[in-house]
Amino acid sequence: MFKQMLDGITSAKDEPLHLNSRVLLIDSMNTFLRSFAMINHMNPSGAHIGGLTGFLKSIGFAIRHIKPTRVILVFDGTGSTTNKKNLFPEYKAHRKIQRITNWDGFNDKDDESESIENQLVRLVQYLRCLPVGLLSIDKVEADDVIGYITKRVEDEVYIMSADQDFLQLVTPKVTVYSPIKKKFYTPKLVKEEYGLEAYNYLNQKILMGDNSDNIPGVKGLGPKKLFKLFPELESTNAVTLESILEKSTELVNEHGLYGNIVNFKKQLLINQELMDLSDPIMPENSIIEIEEVIHNEPNKIDKLHFLKLYNEDKLGNSIPNVEVWLSEIFSYLQVYKTK
Repeated sequence: MFKQMLDGITSAKDEPLHLNSRVLLIDSMNTFLRSFAMINHMNPSGAHIGGLTGFLKSIGFAIRHIKPTRVILVFDGTGSTTNKKNLFPEYKAHRKIQRITNWDGFNDKDDESESIENQLVRLVQYLRCLPVGLLSIDKVEADDVIGYITKRVEDEVYIMSADQDFLQLVTPKVTVYSPIKKKFYTPKLVKEEYGLEAYNYLNQKILMGDNSDNIPGVKGLGPKKLFKLFPELESTNAVTLESILEKSTELVNEHGLYGNIVNFKKQLLINQELMDLSDPIMPENSIIEIEEVIHNEPNKIDKLHFLKLYNEDKLGNSIPNVEVWLSEIFSYLQVYKTK
C-alpha cells in the first residue's frame, strides 16, 4: 500500500545521488506531541515513554519508505513565537497549557508536562547518536525553518507533518507526507482534496484565517463563498493577495463580502506575513546556522551510545530488534556526500 502511494512521486536520477538529492524535513514537535498523545506506553519502572518510542518509530517508518539521502529534524526554538507576536500580539494568544492525555498514569497537568519535557530532553540525546541534522532556532518556529530550507534545496524535498499549513509549499519537487492520513500530498492530491492549486492554498488561509493560531479571517467568508467570489482560485493561474484586494475594491458594491475584504485589508496583509512559509520571518543571524546544517554532512551513527540509552530507559521491545532497526534505517544515511 505504502509503495503504491509513492509511485509517481519519486523519480530515478541518472546522476549519482548526493546529500541533498532527497531531503526529508521533519516537523519534530508536531511529530513528538502526536506520539505522546496517542501512545500510552510505560517502561517497567512506570515511566511514560510513548512520546520517545513513538517518535523514533514514526521517523523510522518514514525513512524506510521515502528513502531520503538526508534527514533534518526541526524543533521550535526557545521563544519561537516572539517575532510573530511582535507583528500580531494576539498570535496564538488563546492557547493555554492543558493536558493532552487522559490517562491514569499522570496525576495532573504538571505531571504530564514534566514527562513531556523529560522525554524531549532524552529524545535529543538519542537523535544525536544518529546521522541526522538537528535544528532549533531561538525565536523562530519550526515551520518557518522548514519553509526556508525547502526553498534552498534544489532537488526533492519531503516534509513530514500533520500541519496543513505546509500544503502551500507543495510543488512538483516538494511533497508533504501526513503521518495521520498516511498520504503524500503532491500538487495533484492538493487539487483533488481542496479544490485549488497548491500555490493558491496560502490565499485561502489568509482570507479565512486560522482558529488554531488565533489568526482572524474575513467575517462571513467560508470555503463555498470564497470560491464563488474568486473562482480564479480554482483555476491553474497563480492568484496573489494583491489581485484579490484589487478585485474586491472594484466589486465592492456588488457583494457585501467584497466590502468586508476591503475593510479587512490591514489584517489580511498581517495574515500574509504570519502565514507565508516561502518568505518567513527569519532573523539574519539564524540563517547562518541553518545554512551550515544544509551544507554540512551529519554526524556518524553511534550505535553503542544509542543502545546504552535504550537499555538505561528500559525500552525493551518497544522497537523490535532495535540493533537491526538501527542498521537498516539509519546506517545508509552516512554514505551520501555534499555535491
